Amino acid sequence: MERDVLEQHEIFLSGLRVAVRSSCGRTNRYLERHWSAARSPLVEPESLCEIEVIADSSPRIEVDGEVVWSDSERDYLVAGFEQCLYRLALARHKARLVVFHAAALVTDDATFVFVGPSGAGKSSLALAGVRRGWRYFTDEFVVTDGDRLWGWPRAIRFDAAEAGALQPSYLEDLDRDVDEADSAEGPAAPYYVVCGASLQPSPRPAREVRLVSIERGEQTTLTEVSPLVALQRWTEASFFSPSVPLGGLVGTSRAWSASWRHPAELIDLIEGR
Repeated sequence: MERDVLEQHEIFLSGLRVAVRSSCGRTNRYLERHWSAARSPLVEPESLCEIEVIADSSPRIEVDGEVVWSDSERDYLVAGFEQCLYRLALARHKARLVVFHAAALVTDDATFVFVGPSGAGKSSLALAGVRRGWRYFTDEFVVTDGDRLWGWPRAIRFDAAEAGALQPSYLEDLDRDVDEADSAEGPAAPYYVVCGASLQPSPRPAREVRLVSIERGEQTTLTEVSPLVALQRWTEASFFSPSVPLGGLVGTSRAWSASWRHPAELIDLIEGR
């Protein structure tokens, strides 16, 4: 059993400042590996919540002093913490912001948002964009107030390959999260920590946003779609019914539908549009 060492962390999800006290070694490593990009606020903090991860004989998680999760297994604390974090942040954003299941990156003249179902390749395209020199917002959670857009920045994360399966070549040189492996011999989930100048440091105007609705395919294609279709795709990607107008995010020649065979191929098409 791991020795309990109390650590303190601080991350920012939009205007929510999250102060974490954790005596769970796996949770502390998870915060260092996967949330180091969120140590500085992208927008002015407006509220604070305190989360305590307690790894004793009765593992539990408290939010502002109230127990919100408990389980007999310490190994589930990381998953419990992530679940509590997302639920808390989504609830705090719902009243006046919109959160989308999407990836977002910034070039010199535009902000590209990739939407699609789980497994469509949002993280793969985020990684390809960062490697191309694009600045990173997020590979999972995009936020808007109708006028500006930003993300909840975390490490770019991928599922572990099934036993015996090969990872795509563009994931072979990534770090591996051994805490996520099912066993000492099991495959570990790859992740990529984005830091420094690769991070986008501030929100971007809604009028700069370009939407790309993605799916995997045997060929890489990029086709323009209408503002009406774009608005539908934005709405479908929202975690809850939009509470602010989304009109600033759509416009002529600002949305595409894409399929991709290799993520770098789609980045090439976008840069050459």
